[in-house]
Amino acid sequence: MGTIMTVLDIENISFSRSLRGYNPEEVEDFIEKVIATVQDYAEKVKVLETTVARMEDQLREYNELKKSLQDALILAQKSAEERVSNAESKAEVIIAEAEAEAHKIVMDAREKAEAYRRDIERLKQVRYQFIAEFKGLISKYGSLLNSLEATNIEKEEVLSEEA
Repeated sequence: MGTIMTVLDIENISFSRSLRGYNPEEVEDFIEKVIATVQDYAEKVKVLETTVARMEDQLREYNELKKSLQDALILAQKSAEERVSNAESKAEVIIAEAEAEAHKIVMDAREKAEAYRRDIERLKQVRYQFIAEFKGLISKYGSLLNSLEATNIEKEEVLSEEA
């Protein structure tokens, strides 16, 4: 993947000047680094989105399992009422274990899904921060270019007046 640039790297970048402005090779190198960094962030977001989708599928499976277990519990309760007291006590033990397991499965799945949601929100915040900082950097360089352009125009006017 290479080295990931930081916002500080982008802000502190300086290009040597050539006769007609910035050195094109340095600017192209810089743009390639920025593109690589943005690509790295995009790949990380994609991986996390895939992980969240997988976890949501798993959560759906757990919910289906919970529903199946609940349906099984209802049947077990009905049959337990029809049986003798010994069968009723055995059914109650089975029901309690199944409910505990179903609850544990659902709680584990919810915790995992919430952790992935928090990770995605954090990555979204990082992405929004990067975009805002990158826009600021672009604006800063745009202002610098405008300033350089104005200075060059003034110099050209002075030179043409002297001639």
